[in-house]
Amino acid sequence: FGQSSSTAATLPAMGRASKDKRDVYYRRAKEEGWRARSAYKLLQLDDEFGILHNVERVVDLCAAPGSWSQVLSRRLLGPAPSAS
Repeated sequence: FGQSSSTAATLPAMGRASKDKRDVYYRRAKEEGWRARSAYKLLQLDDEFGILHNVERVVDLCAAPGSWSQVLSRRLLGPAPSAS
């Protein structure tokens, strides 16, 4: 809208700028198999305050991308068995 073709050609594609600037936690999460970088916040909270200590049940309210559910699963049930 209202941009000349020369201006539009110099702007990054929609979403591209944010992908180029992703931080170390985003890359680390992908390398370690976490669904999102927010997994590290829950891990940090649990390490610092023990919020998952003695937890037996958790209600998942279906928030995407599900990294907190992934953390809870690993912390409460242990790592998923590897496929051999």
